[in-house]
Amino acid sequence: MSVSRLNRSQQTPPVAPVRYPARERNQNAREDAASLTDRDRELIFQATGQRIRAGETNQGWINSLAAAIAADRASGRLAPGQEITALYLKDLARRYDQNPTGRNPVNGYLEPALRYLSQHGGGGSGGGRLDVSA
Repeated sequence: MSVSRLNRSQQTPPVAPVRYPARERNQNAREDAASLTDRDRELIFQATGQRIRAGETNQGWINSLAAAIAADRASGRLAPGQEITALYLKDLARRYDQNPTGRNPVNGYLEPALRYLSQHGGGGSGGGRLDVSA
């Protein structure tokens, strides 16, 4: 079959990203926050100043770092008990940097989070330590 014989009318249109209303995105982020570990919550507090308490429904907005970590926990990208490391945070920022919108919502929290990890022994490359507080 030659290229000229392909039926172009049946080609699949390009996939556009699904855009959820802000209210629905915030609701999903608050629900995902239930998967955060105690150490995640402390890192988020130290890096952003926002306290997300375990077992409480977070009624309002949660910051982008918390939402990203919570989404990674809920999706399994961060396994249960897997500790957040400097390597993970840098990879998270890299993933946002590659976003076609050019917007990186976690970038402003990266340095304080890395500083906290380095001061509290979590600055490693992702090796063998596990957080079992979940």
